[in-house]
Amino acid sequence: MSVTSEPNNTMATTNTVTNEEESNEDSLHTKLNRIFNSSITTGPVPVHYSIEIAAKDDFDIGQLKRLTPQPVFCALPWVSDDNLRYADDFLRSPTLQLTARLRENQYTVLNNVSCYNITEQRVDQLLHSTGIRNLFVIRGDTVSPGQQFRNSAGLVQYLRKWQEQQPDHRQLTIAVGGYPYGHHQSSSQTEELHYLRAKISQGADFLLTQTLYDAPSFLRYRDRCREAGITIPIIPGIYVPHSYRHLQALLNLTRIELGPTVRDAFEAHANDAPDQFQSFMVEYFVGVVRELLQPNATTSSDPIKMVHFFTFNKFHLLQQVLEKLDEFFQ
Repeated sequence: MSVTSEPNNTMATTNTVTNEEESNEDSLHTKLNRIFNSSITTGPVPVHYSIEIAAKDDFDIGQLKRLTPQPVFCALPWVSDDNLRYADDFLRSPTLQLTARLRENQYTVLNNVSCYNITEQRVDQLLHSTGIRNLFVIRGDTVSPGQQFRNSAGLVQYLRKWQEQQPDHRQLTIAVGGYPYGHHQSSSQTEELHYLRAKISQGADFLLTQTLYDAPSFLRYRDRCREAGITIPIIPGIYVPHSYRHLQALLNLTRIELGPTVRDAFEAHANDAPDQFQSFMVEYFVGVVRELLQPNATTSSDPIKMVHFFTFNKFHLLQQVLEKLDEFFQ
């Protein structure tokens, strides 16, 4: 099907940028417009990437700075309890301390915000006290009885309402999540697409998928989204496991059931030495990303222009992937 050249109406509006919002003076909204609305008439479609990092002791900004090329933005996950523990002073939370540090070093940041037990008052406080304007809205793994926002659609709606009420109408850039392997609480693909359309209709700019383990699952998911009338950019999410134990932990957390071929391939390396396991995973996911991006070199009507990497601060693995795919990434 034909995909609109504008990812979303909100992506096409004029954006007011301040130094507080983006220390590199180039808003995420502007960057995404440049990437997704560019028209390439000859040669392969250029591909960019983004990353998720964690506010943990093993984060090394020096390793981040050495990544070549550099990411378009850095996403920071929202620790479930942070919106309660630091409700009276969001700036003390480790995630927002790292946000400030990244901005000081000229990085564009996308902050995750979970619906879990957050209120309108806390959303207002978060936006006013931090200058955050780029948000990845998630429902969260837990829903408490009586919490104000029961799902992402409600929070996206409130954020757009907040934006309209600001004197300077400063643009928010909002991402939402997608589930190529299905959400464990959805009864069917039809129901899941219904909820996805609901949160996109409230003003989401782009979609980041959950961790992928094969290319066909993403391509089928994207086709379903397009057939359902979803035209915003859909960015595949890639995770390169650094250990078999961590892989299993993440699969349990996300409740993804791997297909037998992928599962058997991973299990065959369960007892590898750490270096051997990581080398296998790098090669495996280079293959996955290459399969996703190969159509860009031909006549794809819906080329993948960005890939999102969940790094868990393992930048050396990401750099190996980027080097092996240097014909794609810019």
